[in-house]
Amino acid sequence: KDRFVVREAIVATMIARDFCVKIEPNAHTVPHGDRSGVVIEPWLTDQWYVDAKTLAQPALAAVRDGKTSFIPKNWEKTYFEWLENIQPWCVSRQLWWGHQIPAWYGPRLVSPGNIEFNMPNGMIPHSVPDGCDVFVAATEEEAIAAARAHYELDVVVLKPGQSAFAAASDRKIPIFRDPDVLDTWFSSALWPFSTLGWPEQTREVGRFYPTSVLVTGFDIIFFWVARMMMMGLHFMKEIPFRDVYIHALVRDEKGAKMSKSKGNVIDPLVLIDQYGADALRFTLAAMAAQGRDIKLATSRVEGYRNFATKLWNAARFAEMNGCARVAGFDPASVKETLNQWILGETARTVSEISGAIEAYRFNDAAGAAYRFVWNIFCDWYVELTKPVVQGADGPAKDETRATTAFVLDQIAKLLHPFMPFLTEELWADFAARAGQGNASLLALAPWPELAGVENAAAEAEIGWIVELISEIRSVRNEMNIPGGQQIPLVLVDVPAEARARATAWDETIRRLARLSGVSFAAEAPKSSAQMIVRGVVACLPLGGVIDIDQETARLAKEIAKEQGEVKKVDAKLGNADFVRRAPEEIVEENKERKETALARIEKLQAALARLKG
Repeated sequence: KDRFVVREAIVATMIARDFCVKIEPNAHTVPHGDRSGVVIEPWLTDQWYVDAKTLAQPALAAVRDGKTSFIPKNWEKTYFEWLENIQPWCVSRQLWWGHQIPAWYGPRLVSPGNIEFNMPNGMIPHSVPDGCDVFVAATEEEAIAAARAHYELDVVVLKPGQSAFAAASDRKIPIFRDPDVLDTWFSSALWPFSTLGWPEQTREVGRFYPTSVLVTGFDIIFFWVARMMMMGLHFMKEIPFRDVYIHALVRDEKGAKMSKSKGNVIDPLVLIDQYGADALRFTLAAMAAQGRDIKLATSRVEGYRNFATKLWNAARFAEMNGCARVAGFDPASVKETLNQWILGETARTVSEISGAIEAYRFNDAAGAAYRFVWNIFCDWYVELTKPVVQGADGPAKDETRATTAFVLDQIAKLLHPFMPFLTEELWADFAARAGQGNASLLALAPWPELAGVENAAAEAEIGWIVELISEIRSVRNEMNIPGGQQIPLVLVDVPAEARARATAWDETIRRLARLSGVSFAAEAPKSSAQMIVRGVVACLPLGGVIDIDQETARLAKEIAKEQGEVKKVDAKLGNADFVRRAPEEIVEENKERKETALARIEKLQAALARLKG
């Protein structure tokens, strides 16, 4: 009968026989299986244990001595807490599948020639009977040899369904293997070397053990990372990996853990269908800051899809204007200032991305790649080269075409770890355009190395032009100046070098900043917004363009509004009861609102200061 039916029957019998004194309700925690929903009750059985405390000591020492490092380092504390307080490890599991425990059981040998047969019905029991003799061995042959020596009789290993009585009648001692299997984490702990052919000393073991890095989640630091460390040091006498990179947990856009019951699960396959695998991969890399979880929003994936489109269009622009690989191109030999500048920026980006990847700061690496491709190459270099590549033929045009193709090659390499499909496609296209149809895969190309091509003079000139135009655009936006309205720019008390730059790039500055003209003066005009760009004072006369008093009042009102928002959030975050009771994602959302408001206040105050100046 079902246990619950039996319990009611027992209580009824006790009451009927006057054995029951009283019945009291007792509220207590009743564990249920998360899948079956059935009440879980203890069932005491004999189990196999590992002396984990002994195994843990070398694993603790390896991390303390720096042989293995955690990234971020704060996860070492979690690792130490688990191993310093470790209990004996129960490794036997009553499951259908797994590594079967290497133990065999036979009848008890009471004295020489006196064997106690203790297998009911003569069949292999579901659990090991009490009082069996046990033989632990690496193989069945070794277990049989040990049993023969023990009983001084021939031995037979019972198979499922085989009767022990038949074996005994043949004067053979029946033994059977433990029906349990090893804990999954025990088997997984052997992964770094068991997958390479161990215990044989294979070529793969020598080549790939120890490996360089393990990438995993924080929730299995104890269950897997620590177990691999213990097993690797015990069996191989060497750590299994040098670095342990603990990656972020992917949550929903509000910071809540994804759950089917909450209905906030984001299916990666759906995102890939909508935006592409590269966009999703780049999103996760760009948001993988060390020690912080990823708040994944569809809008972010869409944004990086647009980034992929931006790069594709830049490559099409290069193709339409005849930019193709030039055999033997030497980046150190370029003469044009604009080309020297972009090569210097490329070299800095290579160094930044390389350093970030080596330090496992993947978000910094992705961020550097994004800024370079979108802001520097697409927004500035492509725009600044248009008059050259679309102009008359000549050495400058040839060099700019070759430089553009070379930088696109470097971009493909730098982005390949983050956007493998798009970049591999572009790489094949670049090769075909250069008549290199049989070129190797991008995945096999060497990583960029561009040290020594930085040009300080080129960076000073083009960098100043870029920052000047950027500042003018920012002021126009802050002051609500209509996009189509042209305004003058006045450079005040300008050094000769800056005057020469402004004159040489006059047409470009006017076109990209939407200016009516660029002039020079000894003093700043009245009613003008002032900027300082690398030591040069630049002014935008706004008298007659906007109502300065009205704009001043608008900015002051916006600042007051944002300051009010900060006060409201501070009141919430300063309330200990709110912080304790509110869900984690709500607290994080309020912190982000405050950061956004503070950044907005800083920009508005800078705009107001310009007007007052």
